[in-house]
Amino acid sequence: MRTLPLLLAALLLAAGCANRTVLVDTHNDTEILAGLDYKDFEAAAAETTQAILASAKVRALTPPGKIYVVAIGNVSDETNLGIDTDLLTARVSEALLADERFALSAVFADKASNRDETISDARAVRGNDEFDQATIQKKGQLKAPDFSLTGKIIARDLRRDNGGTQHEYYFQLRLNDLAAGTAVMVKETRIVKRTE
Repeated sequence: MRTLPLLLAALLLAAGCANRTVLVDTHNDTEILAGLDYKDFEAAAAETTQAILASAKVRALTPPGKIYVVAIGNVSDETNLGIDTDLLTARVSEALLADERFALSAVFADKASNRDETISDARAVRGNDEFDQATIQKKGQLKAPDFSLTGKIIARDLRRDNGGTQHEYYFQLRLNDLAAGTAVMVKETRIVKRTE
């Protein structure tokens, strides 16, 4: 009989210790985490985009009057953190699309999830008399990319003299000119955090 009151007391105590969920105000969030969080990806994406848009070489290769297609190439996760690199490339893509010079390729991308299979599916029905052929996409309309964005994310943990850890994260991105096969902009963003 004494077991039931103890069980109820334990349940009440556990309920009182449950974690509380709060909505984070991402515009005023100042909490710093040892690992990578959304603020780190936003910072790396912003620095990369600013470097692309400010680059004299990129401006010389993208004069006004044309839209230049960028393909998101391989951005590899060289860490043991299991990072989805879209956390970085999606933000860079969004910023590039806001600039009137750039469009993103939906045909060429490093991941199947970033390619739109509907593009080829819509062309596969050419000659199929079930479809109004006047509504089928005409040949020669797809745009090949002018540039690709590639790179990698690296993480290192270093032991500090005080027994804490220094966490170093490197976001290394390149914008490549596909006509020349050369990198025209390289940007490394370093994020360093320390724990006691």
